[in-house]
This record gives sequence, C-alpha cells and structure tokens, in this order.
Amino acid sequence: MAFLYAIGDLQAAEGLVAIVQAAHRNPLLYIIDTAPFFLGLFARIAGIRQDRLRRFSDSLELQIAEKTESLQRALAEAQRANDVIAHMAEHDALTGLLNRRRFELDLRRWTDHAIRYRRPLALLFLDLDDFKQINDRFGHKGGDQCLAAAAEALVATLRSTDFAARWGGDEFAVLLPESDAGAAGQVADKLLARLGARKVELNGERLAVSASIGVAALPEHAATADELLACADGAMYHAKESGRNRWHLYSASDAESDRARERMRWAARLRRALETDQFVLLYQPVVHLTTGATAHYEALVRMEDRDGRLISPGVFLEYAEQFGLSGSIDAMVLRKASRRLAELGRTDVWISINLSRTTLGDARFLEALEDALDLARLPPAQLGFEISERLLLDHMNEATALAQRLKALGCRVVLDDAGLNLALARHLRRIPLDVIKLDGGLVRRLGEPDEQRIASTLTAIARDMGVETVAKFVEDPALIAVIRDLGIQCVQGFALGRPLEAIEPIPAARLA
Repeated sequence: MAFLYAIGDLQAAEGLVAIVQAAHRNPLLYIIDTAPFFLGLFARIAGIRQDRLRRFSDSLELQIAEKTESLQRALAEAQRANDVIAHMAEHDALTGLLNRRRFELDLRRWTDHAIRYRRPLALLFLDLDDFKQINDRFGHKGGDQCLAAAAEALVATLRSTDFAARWGGDEFAVLLPESDAGAAGQVADKLLARLGARKVELNGERLAVSASIGVAALPEHAATADELLACADGAMYHAKESGRNRWHLYSASDAESDRARERMRWAARLRRALETDQFVLLYQPVVHLTTGATAHYEALVRMEDRDGRLISPGVFLEYAEQFGLSGSIDAMVLRKASRRLAELGRTDVWISINLSRTTLGDARFLEALEDALDLARLPPAQLGFEISERLLLDHMNEATALAQRLKALGCRVVLDDAGLNLALARHLRRIPLDVIKLDGGLVRRLGEPDEQRIASTLTAIARDMGVETVAKFVEDPALIAVIRDLGIQCVQGFALGRPLEAIEPIPAARLA
C-alpha cells in the first residue's frame, strides 16, 4: 500500500483498503472479488516499471551517444595533434620546406630507384648570396624574410613531384626526379629569374635575393647519394667563386672535382670512425675567478687517426655537417660524457656539450638525452648544451625551442661564441640561459677599448638575467686581470689548462 501511495496512485490505494476491510466479513467473496483488482494492479505496476525502464534506456542511450561523440572529437583532436607533430618532425619551421633529415631520406630513396631502373635524377644545391651581410645589417628577422622569399620562389618554380628542403642556414637543396642535367639547368635558370624578380622590403629598402646554384646529375656525375651531394656542393662553390647569382653544372675537369673527391673521402672516413669508435673526448675546465674552483668542464671531441693523432673538429665537422653525420657525432659525445660522469660519481661536476645545426631540428636527440640520463642515472643538471650565437641567429625559432625543452628537462643551456653580433642581445631574454660564453676572438682582443665595450655590454646583460659569464680561449695569463675588471665571472683556456681525457680540477694558484 505504501508503494501505491509512493507512486501517486491514490485510487488504487483506497480500493485496496476497501478490499482488505471486506475480506474480514466474507473471505470467499474477497477472493472472487479481488482477483480482477490484483490482476489489474500487477499490470499497472508492470507498466510503470516498463515506462521507467524505457525512460532509463533512452537516457542511457543519450549518454552513450554524447560520450561517443565526445570520444570521437578527442580522437580527431589527437590525430590532428599527431599530424602536426609528424609535419614538424619533417619540415623546417620557418620556410615550411622539408627539413634536412627528411630530404636525405628522399634523396637516398630516389637515388636507389634511379640506379635500379636506370632513370635520370638531378640535384640542385643553393646558397643565398651575401646572406651574412643581410643578417648582420637587418638582424635575424631580415634574414628570415629572405629565407622565406627564397622558399616561396622554390615552391613556385618546382613541379609537384620535385622535393625542396632547407638544408641549413642559408642553404637549400632541390631533388628533381626523372630530370637530367639539361632539365635541371632549365630549372636553375627559372629559379634565378624568379628570385631576382622577388624583392624583399627591409627597413624601407627593397632588396633582391640571389643565389649561387650547383647542379649535378645521376648517372653522369655520381653513382651514390653522397657523391651526388658532393658534386652539387662543389659546383655551387664554383658558381659562387665565378661571380654569384648564377648556376654551374658539375664537371670532373673543374677544380670542384677535387673538392668533391675530398668530401667523399671524409664522408667515408667519418662513417668508419663512428662505426669503430674512433672518437675521444677531452675535457677542459672552466674556472671561477673569485674562488679558483672549477665551475664545470667542456667536452671537446677529437677524431683519432690511424697513427693515433687526434684531429681537431675544425677539420672534420664541416664534412660531418655536409653529409648529415654531425647529429650522430653529437649523440656519441652525449653518450660518452654521460658515461664519464657516471664513472666519476660526483654530483658537483657538470659537463657542457656543443650542439650542431643538425641536432637543433632533430626531435630524436631529446629522446637520446633522456635515455642517456636514465642509463647513467644522472641528474639532468649535470649536463649542459652549448648553442653558438651563429646558430641562434640563423635558426632562432628552432634554437629557442630546443633550449626551452632542454631547460624543462632540467639541463643547463649555454650560449657559445657570444659578442659577434650585438643585435642578438635584445633577444637573449627569450632564451632560458645559464651561461654566456664570450667569443674567443673577442676575448683575445680584450686589450682594445672597442672589444672591452662589447664585453661590458654582454656582462651587464648577463648580470641582469642572472646568467654566468665565461671568457674562453684565454691563452695569455695577463688577460686574466682585464677579464676580472670587466666583471666576467669565469675563464677557460690554455692559460689555465689544456683539454685532457681526465676530469681534473685546476689549481687555484694559476689564477694569481
């Protein structure tokens, strides 16, 4: 009865009360008279339950539909995010062209195809003319505008089946499948004309962008992807030396053939050195001027020759960069430095590692870094990474993004070779720096008033940012007093200690 009142069926409840009262007077009549009532009541209750069940089912279906739609939206957003990440991993952020890593994959794939099926293939290698002067005069934004204009000219000139990439800095590469040397020359002509017609307005001036282009083809000039690159690069240098704003077809009789052969030898040599672990790390201390304590160490890579000689990176890094091997060298240095820190077992020591252009845009480097830290069980702050001022100027967005990611991991970030372009100073606050290293050439000339002014400006900026300053390439002990007077906090160089395989602190007496 309480149930009937609860569901609001007052008439049924009152009828049930009357039936119960009648049952006391005549039980047989009660059974006969109440049978239809109870049958109807049960049907009514069942109907109410079915109605409630139907409403519950409808509500559940609606919730499922809403959740399904929400899940589909989330999956679509995740797919879009993955597509963006995949695109960023294969494209240059500034120009939208392929990045070097992706282009190298396409180059090798198409080279294999051309050799297997005896099809023509051509490569154009471009270097913008006078780009450094534009960058120095108008800043990196002006340089970026010129790079973007060159990329637009490439896209407008090429077929949909061609491949264009920003190779690095002010260099571009173009792959022309099913094109021989003659067709590639026609493309180079069109590209130079389109570049010349495209004016870039910088600070009220309209500048024409020009380039020197090297052209090489397979099978006429090369039999492998590396040879094709070396030949196109050598032809590009010939075009630049011949007056710029022109293209040149590779010729084995020209001087660039010697350059190409030398590059090929170095490419093979570097690959062999990476495979057989012919690289060693030397560690040079960076010393606090006030305390004489070693602040940290810089890892300097050397390649070991067959006779045991150590070859400076100034000799081989250009070739490594040209053939896409500098990223592998960076990763090797990272592994070796991490192992050395783990063996040392001291948490008060950190090592800085120089990064190449290739690593700036390589998302795999951060994965390798996390793996190295986990394997060596190192705190991230024991590793620092040096990005040169030139790389920062030429690749501001990529360098800044990498610096932010490194800092987020807990690693240290070092600006190397600072002071070559003071136009960069106003951008430094965007970058999460721990250390600013003054350029070695600037340090050597610190006896001159102009160089002292530059050093003082950088030191003041670093002080405002709470960033440590280092004077590197200190070879003359007499410079230490000048460096101290300028407020620079740390020194590094042969005057204090040469790079060694062992990690050893510098005696404080050497700072006297």
